[in-house]
Amino acid sequence: MLSDLRYIETETLRRDHIAPVEILLATEGVENAEYLLTPADSQIRMGAPYYTTLSTEGGKKAALLLDFGSEIVGGVRLFSLESSQRAGTRIRLSFGESAAEAMTPLGEKGTSCDHAIRDMEVTLPWNGMNAFGYTGFRFVYIEVLDKECWLRLSGLQGVCLYRDIPYLGTFHSSDPILDRIYEVCAYTVHLNMQHLIWDGIKRDRAVWIGDMHPEMLTIRTVFGQQKILDDSLRFVAKNYPLPQWPNGMATYGLWYLFILSDWYLHGGSDELITELADYWKPLLSQWLDLIHDEGEALIEEEIKSGFFLDWPTRYHEEARAGIYGLICLTLDACQRLCKSVKDITLSDRCKHKRAVLEKSSFKIGDKKQVTAMLWLSGLIRDKKAIAEALSKQGGHGMSTFQSYYILKATAEAADTQTALDMLREYYGGMLQVGATTFWEDFDLDWLQDGAHLKNLPIDGQYDIHGDNGRFCYVGFRHSLCHGWSGGPSAFLAENVLGIRILEAGCRKLAIQPHLGDLEWASGTYPTPYGIVSVSAKKVDGQIVVEVDAPKEIEIVQ
Repeated sequence: MLSDLRYIETETLRRDHIAPVEILLATEGVENAEYLLTPADSQIRMGAPYYTTLSTEGGKKAALLLDFGSEIVGGVRLFSLESSQRAGTRIRLSFGESAAEAMTPLGEKGTSCDHAIRDMEVTLPWNGMNAFGYTGFRFVYIEVLDKECWLRLSGLQGVCLYRDIPYLGTFHSSDPILDRIYEVCAYTVHLNMQHLIWDGIKRDRAVWIGDMHPEMLTIRTVFGQQKILDDSLRFVAKNYPLPQWPNGMATYGLWYLFILSDWYLHGGSDELITELADYWKPLLSQWLDLIHDEGEALIEEEIKSGFFLDWPTRYHEEARAGIYGLICLTLDACQRLCKSVKDITLSDRCKHKRAVLEKSSFKIGDKKQVTAMLWLSGLIRDKKAIAEALSKQGGHGMSTFQSYYILKATAEAADTQTALDMLREYYGGMLQVGATTFWEDFDLDWLQDGAHLKNLPIDGQYDIHGDNGRFCYVGFRHSLCHGWSGGPSAFLAENVLGIRILEAGCRKLAIQPHLGDLEWASGTYPTPYGIVSVSAKKVDGQIVVEVDAPKEIEIVQ
């Protein structure tokens, strides 16, 4: 009886079955491959009138490469109608975020099964339907391994697992590229909202709290308050007891505090802040203890790991300045947390230590991530110098993780137009090569003639996925659906639509759109009181703004 089962939890994810959209490869041993593009019945039956045959008889190769058209989380379900071998037929089943990854054997160009098994040998029964795989993918490669045999498939489905929540936040404008960037950012983060908030759906399927701040910004912008964010914060507090740092990294302790504060700014509920006070207050104190009154932060752990702000800044000495900026931003944000629990002493310590850090000297280097942190934290206020450093070479030097902060700082120090140009160039570059989700990292220098995620691996031909990547994500180990890349959706809502939260719980919002070269922009933004709608358009050289907001919210224009 069901009542006798030992339940752990009830599944919260929705499971959809989808059809592939294109066959990219069918070898000589495959007949009627096009039948697999027809949505299959979700039940196997004997004597199906239509089927695809994969035969290795006569030494033929029987292999297929399928494109589902968009990245998903899950696997595939295969309907094996019958085969020449009653004991079953062995096949290789390989998933890829690019066509080349799906076809490349394990061990070549960084291909691996780290975090999720995405390349496997399985046996299909003589007659049956079986599901395989739980990873992030868009492409699937199937190859019959047994010799001198045949297999008939009456159908194939992608199994898509996702959290069934509405997209409450929207963005539309006179530029379809920006609209698409907003949508893909939202979708990228949505796919990473699995059991808890992951950083990647193929690799880094873990709660990396330092990576979660841009994910949190996207969630509150698009989906509103979601319990999964609360649960992810609880998970980190439970599994990294002090004096450990969250995820073993000191700077990730800063991000934890920053996330908690900015999440509270949107939601406005003191309940979670109070519940987690026994964790975040000592965590904050542990960080404050590291800062000497002479202005140096004694964080040997982070010195050894290169003052980790972002992968492209790792091992660069100027990353230290970026971390100082992050500290100051976090200490400012923690004022909200201290106010919520009425801890004046801790609040005063934050103010004092921030003043100590401000006495240090900083200079603008060539890393946009560091420059953005110095500007946003107020450690450098040379607006002209900051603007020049951020806008130099446009989208070159950006990173997906730090994109929100770079764009925000650029819009403030330079102007919205410059930030939009950088966004179009950088994120538009990923769209140009077929991205349906945004990546762990990207460099504009990777764009070369003919590069596309659908390209088959041909000897000597450039492969934008397998021939790139850096640090721990070389080649096909590189994740092409990474939640930390979703920040531009929040930037577009906050800067172009001009929606800024002035009081916790969205009780007071500023609505001050900045259109740049856009003729118009409109969108919605979820709050605890309901949806706020904003429309802005240029009329006779002026921006005409219309706002519709719940009566509980004060609007400042």
